[in-house]
Amino acid sequence: MPIARDDRGFLFWPDAWGGPAIGLETGNLEGCIEEVRLRNLSGVFGRHPEFKETDLSCLETNQDLTSVAFSDVSLSDISAIYGLSQLAYFRISGKRPPINFAKLQSVENLVVEHNKRDTGFSELSNLKMMNLWRFKAPAREEFKFELPEHLEEVGIFWSNVDSLTGFGVCPNVHKLEVARCRNLRSLGDLKRTFPKLQHLVVDACGRLTAEEAERALDGHPKIRHAFAGKKLIVSSKGAL
Repeated sequence: MPIARDDRGFLFWPDAWGGPAIGLETGNLEGCIEEVRLRNLSGVFGRHPEFKETDLSCLETNQDLTSVAFSDVSLSDISAIYGLSQLAYFRISGKRPPINFAKLQSVENLVVEHNKRDTGFSELSNLKMMNLWRFKAPAREEFKFELPEHLEEVGIFWSNVDSLTGFGVCPNVHKLEVARCRNLRSLGDLKRTFPKLQHLVVDACGRLTAEEAERALDGHPKIRHAFAGKKLIVSSKGAL
């Protein structure tokens, strides 16, 4: 269900990742935080334009939060996020300082807009799902980004890369989604990079052809479903 005002006047996200969440609003920040406590919720979110804070100190009063999402915000200090020892879902986009993700060991699901000064992704020992937004490689070079070996799902969105070559081996990824990467032409060696890949979706990547996807998937032992180049290439019943 979409985010909407509830009968108490709070922004409410009933089916946020991991459970319902209250929206934090600068005009009533203390009230929002108290509402989270009264309802015994474990999730909060902030979005432009309702959330206008420049730091995340509002999170310090509830360090039991398991789900935190901030969308299109402008932050100068994110240090409070490191105090959330039970954080399982974390989403952040907008202007911000770099994050040392090695300090967020509890995170299992991550949606992050790329900051080239971020560190520690490969040290997220519990990470299962990662969506990476707006990864920009110099001169549109191949995708070079260090990911944890135990990841199971990967999403790449709005990247400028020409090719997915450059990935290290991701031995446990079974789902890969790539969307709105307008320069993408090559999927690289999917059999080597994603040996357990079962589901592939490539959407709104105008230069990536169905023929390239067929080449990359040819002989893949695990693939069950693949959509690319506006074509369903593989279904659970086999190649089409």
